[in-house]
Amino acid sequence: MPVSTRRPLGVRPLGNNANTESDYFSEIMEMMRSDIIGEQGCHLTWPELRHLTKQELDLSWSVVKGRKVVFTELPSYYCAIVNLKGFLRYRLEDEAVAEDIFRDLLAVDARNICALGNLAVICYRDSRFAEHEEYLDRLRTEIARRDPLSRARSYYDRAHTIRHFEQDKRKFTYIPYIKKAIEISKSVTDREKSEWRFDYGLALYRKDTQLTVGKASVAILESGFRDASLCFHEVISNVGPVGYQALSWTFLGILLQNQPSRTFEVTLPAVTALHGLNAVDCFEQALELAPLHPIVLRRVGSEMTKLKQFDRARTLLEASLRQEQSWFAYRHRGLLNLSLYEHSGSKGDIGYLKEAEKDFKEALERKKVHADYSDLGYVMYLLGNRRAAVNQYSCAVKCPRDDFFNPAVTHRRWARCLRDMGEAKGARFQEEKSKEVEQALMQGAKRIGEKFIGHGAGCQGFECDLERFNYFSEDRRGFVNILSEEQHPLSPIGDPLSFLTKRHADYKYDFFISFSHIDHKWALLFFRKLEREVEIRGCIRYRDYECGGAISTNIMSSIRKSAKIVIIISPDSVTDQWCRFEVNHALAESLKRDYVCVIPIMLRPCNIPAQFELMTFIKCQDGQFTVDDWYRLGKGLRKKTNAT
Repeated sequence: MPVSTRRPLGVRPLGNNANTESDYFSEIMEMMRSDIIGEQGCHLTWPELRHLTKQELDLSWSVVKGRKVVFTELPSYYCAIVNLKGFLRYRLEDEAVAEDIFRDLLAVDARNICALGNLAVICYRDSRFAEHEEYLDRLRTEIARRDPLSRARSYYDRAHTIRHFEQDKRKFTYIPYIKKAIEISKSVTDREKSEWRFDYGLALYRKDTQLTVGKASVAILESGFRDASLCFHEVISNVGPVGYQALSWTFLGILLQNQPSRTFEVTLPAVTALHGLNAVDCFEQALELAPLHPIVLRRVGSEMTKLKQFDRARTLLEASLRQEQSWFAYRHRGLLNLSLYEHSGSKGDIGYLKEAEKDFKEALERKKVHADYSDLGYVMYLLGNRRAAVNQYSCAVKCPRDDFFNPAVTHRRWARCLRDMGEAKGARFQEEKSKEVEQALMQGAKRIGEKFIGHGAGCQGFECDLERFNYFSEDRRGFVNILSEEQHPLSPIGDPLSFLTKRHADYKYDFFISFSHIDHKWALLFFRKLEREVEIRGCIRYRDYECGGAISTNIMSSIRKSAKIVIIISPDSVTDQWCRFEVNHALAESLKRDYVCVIPIMLRPCNIPAQFELMTFIKCQDGQFTVDDWYRLGKGLRKKTNAT
């Protein structure tokens, strides 16, 4: 194969110092900036995977190396696992094996965006520029096709990989990617869509668990329960893999167990198929569908321990262990033995503690988790080995994997152990730490609730991800896609577009835009699209307000100088004090003019403010306008007016 002398687009030759991790990612990010890989990226360019340690990579390889999946049964999961294996081998400096893994995947799924991107990066790193160009050409072709299936698989792949490294931690950075896969997948077959829906439901279940541990408000918990339940119900209702349907029933039961007061009748009044079911009913449905599924067996077994159905719990957990010697099954058999000890009378059966000790040690051999260290310490305390217990508690608090567990419990156990050892000062210290951790958990739950359900008072909008609002970012027939403006090089920050001429000679601006800081990102894209496509000059706070001037003065002056005033209405704008100020002054200004100058636009559903009840307003659908509404809006904004 002849070597190309043309340098690949957007890349530079490797220097002599290109072997450092920093240089490596600088080069890869340069590739991304050149728009070669596209918005999806690949494992070797995703920033979320940049700082993984060798220990984390080795542990991950030990978990996934023997995992076997059939492409025809679970295509998205198959591609995600294979790409993850290739990524791990590459980062563990086994480049030849990594390349073979990615090539083997392309033999099964020739259009796999992540595999193509990974191979393009590998060839680039090796200065194999001719091969690099070949993979880039294939990648450009695939991205240009905008095939929903290929793109959804790539987003699912990213979500799966990030979740793999985030599991057991209180992080949810992968959620926007799985949501993106579901959004794109509307034209994809239900069978594969079930994989993405289930993973999204699983993410919502994890979030629900964190909110429950952190004692989040009832309203936030109820909202999260509803969203997760709907997701799992969709998987059950559609044609898809039986395993996912069974697991969906399992997690519906677990969601009910998280809060005993929950019922489907109250939370999902329209989903009558779930009415009257309790947690045990859901578990029975799961076992009926997949009686031999190892994950179903261990998950249901763990819940049976909580229900004090100990014999059944042991049967299910041991049936799962006969198929897979998983961390989860060992951990929950340890909890079963611990529960049996605590329920076996005042003295208890020491044999249960010995069995629990073995199980927690087996679990720790497979994964280092805060909960296992803490529970093992508690077992050693009950066995009378207090120094060993303290050592385990110390290991627990140093472990970052504390998902699905309340770390404050560890500090309370530690305090009890120290008090028995005569360490009163140390016991008081650990009791105080317990209170601090409880407070931190509550604050963490509040942040999670604000990120995915609401917003905090301190939110400035810049942190508010568009993904949380479920806006469509894909082009749809009959709609105008506002979010597509992200890909346009022009920006509303800076000088107004040089080619724009005002449509209204008597005003400095053709329109003023009022919006909540929470809707900042959408509003900027909307503003940019209006200026660029409708060719009118707008007034926006970030560009046109006088520096150093009072906010109120800037608002009043800008409204007076604008021919039309566009009001973006959302649940956040109606409670925003500055939005109310802008609306009141816009309506006052409209009374001075002999034409309609206020144009309300409902971005997200909310109670219509009293000032707009008698006005005709435009309503967005998932952040997009219908073509007719966009035409009406443009026509209204360009319509000639005269100042009075």
